Amino acid sequence: MTEKLKTAIENLYTVFSKYPGNASMSGSSNYDDLDSWNKQLYTKKLRKLTEDDLSRFVGKVITTWGGENDFKHFLPRILELTAELNTPYDIWVLYGKLEIANYMNWPLTEQTAIHDFTRSLWDNLLSDNSEKAEFEFTDYFHAIVYFYPDFASILKIWEDNTDFSAIKYLVNYVLNENHHIFENNFIDSRERNTKDVAEFKTWLCSEALLKKIEQAFYRFEKDEIAEKISWVEKILLDKKKYSV
Repeated sequence: MTEKLKTAIENLYTVFSKYPGNASMSGSSNYDDLDSWNKQLYTKKLRKLTEDDLSRFVGKVITTWGGENDFKHFLPRILELTAELNTPYDIWVLYGKLEIANYMNWPLTEQTAIHDFTRSLWDNLLSDNSEKAEFEFTDYFHAIVYFYPDFASILKIWEDNTDFSAIKYLVNYVLNENHHIFENNFIDSRERNTKDVAEFKTWLCSEALLKKIEQAFYRFEKDEIAEKISWVEKILLDKKKYSV
């Protein structure tokens, strides 16, 4: 984990520390085990809670269990687990809960802490060459680009990251998703996100990105990924010529 991401996580704990938590959270009358669920969440210190401990809560918070301040109490740990690629429940659901909670109207320090975390999370993911990061990459990318309010800055972070993993994820993503992006005009084949697809296509076919891909080919021409890089360059050059 990068130092930048570690700092962003510690800032989350600081900013949201004013929400002490409530071991008697209210919830749907359909939940017979609500008291037990509440007790389970408070049997450990906040930083010791695992993704299993928090999964049910993330799935139900705001809508049927607990309120906004309850969510804020647990949010630093939820996001820390997300940074460790162990998001409780699902990363799309997590960011969806932030949207349901209307976090863009929260105090500015809280919004800023979440945005700083998200950018740091994204940059860290791009630099993480682990099997786990590769497995989680597409889901994390789709959630971040849909819910984060500044798509251009997410693309800029990707463009500026020169790590091997950032290139690998770019190449694999284009190979797997180019038909959805250029032919079907959506970024996420599950959620059908169309709101940023024009900007994404323009970026993928930009001179800056094509130069990055060309340079990557020469950097890694002796590696197995070189053939994939070459294919992606051809795909994007063709799309630049005929589609964009």
